[in-house]
Amino acid sequence: QQTFNLSAELPYMFSSPIGLDVGLNIFKKDSTFITVNQTAKLTYQINSKQRLATGIQYVSSRDLSNTNTLDVNDYNSNFYLLNYTYRQTQLNDLLFPVNFLFDINASFGKRSTGNLNISQSSFNLHTFKIFNLNDRNSIFTRLTAAQLNSENYLDNELFRFGGINSVRGFEENSLVANLYGVINTEYRYRLGNNLYVHSVLDASYAENELLNNTSKLFGFGFGFGLLTNAGLFKFTYASGKTQDRQFKLSDSKIHISLTATF
Repeated sequence: QQTFNLSAELPYMFSSPIGLDVGLNIFKKDSTFITVNQTAKLTYQINSKQRLATGIQYVSSRDLSNTNTLDVNDYNSNFYLLNYTYRQTQLNDLLFPVNFLFDINASFGKRSTGNLNISQSSFNLHTFKIFNLNDRNSIFTRLTAAQLNSENYLDNELFRFGGINSVRGFEENSLVANLYGVINTEYRYRLGNNLYVHSVLDASYAENELLNNTSKLFGFGFGFGLLTNAGLFKFTYASGKTQDRQFKLSDSKIHISLTATF
């Protein structure tokens, strides 16, 4: 699989609180399908911490195998978006610049498959908080949740999660659901201004109505983060567990990421 993400933000246009956000996401699942997701939002900065946004989203997905089964099919989706963001920063902290984030999205629209149109709605929540115990010790907690409401579902429109930014101990985007929630927790110990080590304890619940199943997932492990001139480098070693799979060190995954901001 291959994933490409690109986003750009232009705040305070013409010295006003109005800004523009655009995004492009391309996801290719082997030789099965490819999905292109494009968004454009107008933003309004209420104050230094709060922001409102509204916009449009266009999604186009193509079945690369040309079989067009009931599970995977060509489709186009159009949505109207609403977004609210609250962000609280930590001054003079380059390693953990944001202390609290609350970001919620709602979208309403329709999916078109051939001549068939189906109304849909989607909700996404992303929030995290850092509890600073002292100068070196802190606890990081994060909640991510999403729900797609539809009369029926296609496999190539469902949420894909798992990996370093989701349930650690599972392969990237290996988990599929129309509804899921993920709780991430880390105990962090700061070794310096640009280096920290942390534990990993993740839990998740997911529903896939297409397969008519539910899943409870857990991830355990450890890792570190290093702030470099190129960005924040993260290394995580974690093992995943489900109700059908016991905890095994041989199933552990290594997650590596480099986040750069321009």
